[in-house]
Amino acid sequence: MPNDFSSLLSNVPTLAKSTVQSSTRIATLWSNYGSIDRVHLRGDSPPSIVVKTVKPPPLHSGEQADESHVRKLLSYKVERFFYSELSSRLPTTAKVAHYYPTTENQEEEDRPVQLFLEDLSIEHPIPARGSLDRENTLTVLSWLATFHGTFWNIHQDPDIKSRLVPPPLQFKGGNTAGVWEQGTYWYLDTRRDELDSTDVGEYKWLLNWVDKVDTTIKAEAAKYGTLLHGDVKGANTVFSHKDSATQGARSRCALYDFQYVGIGLVTRDLVKFLGTSVQSGLLRTLEQEKELLRAYHADLMQSVGLRPESRRLAQEMAITNIEYDFSDFWGHWELALVDWCRFMAGWGSWGNSSWVERRAKEIVSQWDKTGFPYSI
Repeated sequence: MPNDFSSLLSNVPTLAKSTVQSSTRIATLWSNYGSIDRVHLRGDSPPSIVVKTVKPPPLHSGEQADESHVRKLLSYKVERFFYSELSSRLPTTAKVAHYYPTTENQEEEDRPVQLFLEDLSIEHPIPARGSLDRENTLTVLSWLATFHGTFWNIHQDPDIKSRLVPPPLQFKGGNTAGVWEQGTYWYLDTRRDELDSTDVGEYKWLLNWVDKVDTTIKAEAAKYGTLLHGDVKGANTVFSHKDSATQGARSRCALYDFQYVGIGLVTRDLVKFLGTSVQSGLLRTLEQEKELLRAYHADLMQSVGLRPESRRLAQEMAITNIEYDFSDFWGHWELALVDWCRFMAGWGSWGNSSWVERRAKEIVSQWDKTGFPYSI
């Protein structure tokens, strides 16, 4: 195994002089589509790096690639694009793994996609375990605010706009060097099968709103879009130790796994995170919910305001939505809650699913009484 990685590193200019000491298999990718290894190095280099190798199982003779297979294949190329082209724009307050570029042409047919990445465990050795407490929840929300703020309105950038990757069933071949047209993996265009399997009797109250909510989310994302992580959860988060020299200092966090990075409303990232990865006691009341979201929103506005590129782009594209009022944000939050409930109704429930369903019922009940708050 060390010899295999030694050969690979010869194509990574910044690591070519390193000597491979050993390697450890960290994980196998979903559905056996590849592996993740920690490679220990010696020499003028970091002590270790992480190598993500994507080599999907071959299709049998005559077998057609289904939606899930195409989604996975595209997702790993999207992830490579994010690391190679976009990740360097992020400030240290939205930490992601440093990317080591390779000289190999990874677009060749049948060649595995490989990512050579910083080993985040060196500075962020604490994995998220169980449901996150309030302090760690706020840490992740702050990370997300910085990430979203950094890429605010990125879909208006002509270079990004021309590279958007469509939903798997709409992909007809061609360019895969870009981000998803719709970030996340649960948006409706790629989850029609799950919708069809939803229990109509149990979820009639929800199903009447599914298409209207989806259409509205797309329309609002065109105005208030940014880049989404796409799969924000505790399992994709690691934390640093607290700085003992600074009283009251929080630990820092880093996120990884950017297969579903793409354009969308920030609330889609937020609902996946709060709906699956935080202690249920943080969401018992509407006031607690709003407290967390106000903290995120304040950090988001600060991040957008600090970023000169976002204001310059806004002027160039005649965009007027740099100011993102909490009332607009809250409306998008309610859309995202109902949309996430739709996905869980067809896929299966986990995390804070009782809270999600309760809130979704409250929201659609209000819409039934007062009307849908968006014109479509």
